[in-house]
Amino acid sequence: MHEAIRPAQARWQFGVGERLPIWQIVAENDATDSGNPMHDDARARALGFAGGLVPGVTLYGYLMHPLVSLFGAAFLQRGVFEARFRRPVYAGEMVSTHIEITAAAAASTRFALELRNAAGDVCVIGSAEYRDTDSALALEIPAIVEIPAERRPATPEALRANPVLGTLHEIFSATQSAEFVASMGDRDSALYETVVHPAWLLRQANLIVDRNLAVGPWIHVSSHIRHAGTIRLGEGYTVHARAVELSTRKGHDYADFEVVMATTRPVLSVLHRAIYRMGA
Repeated sequence: MHEAIRPAQARWQFGVGERLPIWQIVAENDATDSGNPMHDDARARALGFAGGLVPGVTLYGYLMHPLVSLFGAAFLQRGVFEARFRRPVYAGEMVSTHIEITAAAAASTRFALELRNAAGDVCVIGSAEYRDTDSALALEIPAIVEIPAERRPATPEALRANPVLGTLHEIFSATQSAEFVASMGDRDSALYETVVHPAWLLRQANLIVDRNLAVGPWIHVSSHIRHAGTIRLGEGYTVHARAVELSTRKGHDYADFEVVMATTRPVLSVLHRAIYRMGA
């Protein structure tokens, strides 16, 4: 179902304007049980879509494949990634990665990213940077906050009154990982035999919203991600989030959530933008 990328090559073998090998995969909607109507075929059609949307976090994972194939775990320790989701992708669609080097210096390499469907439409656009030194997030681990017994209303008023969401306590097992990694087309990667897949981690940014807020249909718009380490399979980690900016556009309510994932130190920081309440 997917086309193998050629073996990883050293960063300095590539120059500005060169492209990484195209990687293709048949997209899977792996969030049909998420509770978000946007990922359910019948309910998404009622909202005007052709079917349930493949999650943005899954599309992010597809675009990460060539970068992790090239840099290995090092990208998860020092990489920066930004993605904006522009066009729906549906289950069964063939998608392909298109990644061009835009800057190559001694300290870092930068990339322009696109994920396209079979018709050539750009569905995801973004950028990435690989840095030559390990990243350290200038963040303290946020305080633990209890998940509410009942989810709070997903309204601007409720988020302004209390922008901090309850903390998730997570562990990702080797059994869970094997199934997820296979669905992402990464079953041949030895890396994910020991560390948690980055797409699974970004999924926690969605999950913490779902666990705390009584959202209806909602849409992941974009994510800006800073990687500063890996999480081992079977290792406990926490997910923290707070709403840092709220806005309304064309009748839709948007929120920027600052999400931090940590073990004994912060290992991932995400600015996660979503339409958390859709207009009529």
